[in-house]
Amino acid sequence: MIRTYRETDLEEMVRIWYEASVIAHPFVPASFWASHKSAMKEKYLPLAENYVFEQEGKVTGFISLVGEKVCAIFVAPEMQGGGIGKALLEHAKLLKGRLSLKVYRDNKKAILFYEKSGLRAVGEEVDEHTDCLQVLMEWEISYLGFKTLMHEDFDA
Repeated sequence: MIRTYRETDLEEMVRIWYEASVIAHPFVPASFWASHKSAMKEKYLPLAENYVFEQEGKVTGFISLVGEKVCAIFVAPEMQGGGIGKALLEHAKLLKGRLSLKVYRDNKKAILFYEKSGLRAVGEEVDEHTDCLQVLMEWEISYLGFKTLMHEDFDA
């Protein structure tokens, strides 16, 4: 089930963010992620529009949005590969109609996930915090395809 986050979810969200970040980004020292735990809990997550994926009363993943920008999407490492990330991203697509995000270029698994989800690379930039290269990715609903489909339905 996807729901709006509660303040009581923050501790688990930070745990998921930290553990998944360390695994997905071996090219960034774990100490970098550890040094940002407090800021994630006290500053970044509370300022975002957050949705959590909950299974059997436990938060197993989350997505954080600021406008149409995906600032974070993380799934507990032990739960990855089960469709949680896809469900969260699809939820955000339905809410926003257009999404953008940045992903480290060396995180090949995430880039493949986003490409399979319909996002496309539109540029690159260096992350000022890690000096790692990031790929800028975007997705937008295809209104033309929707209108064409609707037109065909009415012509039938």
